[in-house]
Amino acid sequence: MLQALTQVLAAEPKIAYALLFGSRARGTEHADSDVDLAIGGRDLAFSLLELGGLIARLEEVAGVSVDLVLLDEAPPGLAFRIFQEGLVLFDRDHPAFVERKAKAMLEYYDWQPIEARLARAVLEAAQRGR
Repeated sequence: MLQALTQVLAAEPKIAYALLFGSRARGTEHADSDVDLAIGGRDLAFSLLELGGLIARLEEVAGVSVDLVLLDEAPPGLAFRIFQEGLVLFDRDHPAFVERKAKAMLEYYDWQPIEARLARAVLEAAQRGR
C-alpha cells in the first residue's frame, strides 16, 4: 500500500516531499486505522477540486480513509509531531524539506511554553470546579 500511495503523491509535480505519520508510521495501526499523510513543497497550492481528487485517488489505492495534511497549514504542534515521528515517503527537494522541518521545530519551541501554561491553567480551573 505504501508504494502505491507514494506513486500517487509523487505523480503530483507540486508535491516536493511526503511523509507518513500516525499509527501506521508507529506500527500501531489496527484494521480500521486511517492513513495519515503530510505533504509539502515550495508554494504548494491546490484548489479544493484538486485536493479532493488527490484524496480520492489516495483512498482508492489505500482502501481506507486518508487524512492529508498540508504542512504549511498545519498548527505548530502537529507539524512538529509529523517531522518527529513521520516516515519520509519521498523527498525531491531536500532543501525545502529541511527548511520546513526547521521552521516546524522553531515554531513549536516558540509556542510550546505558552501551550504548557494554557494547559496548566485549564487543568487548575477544572480542579477548582470551574
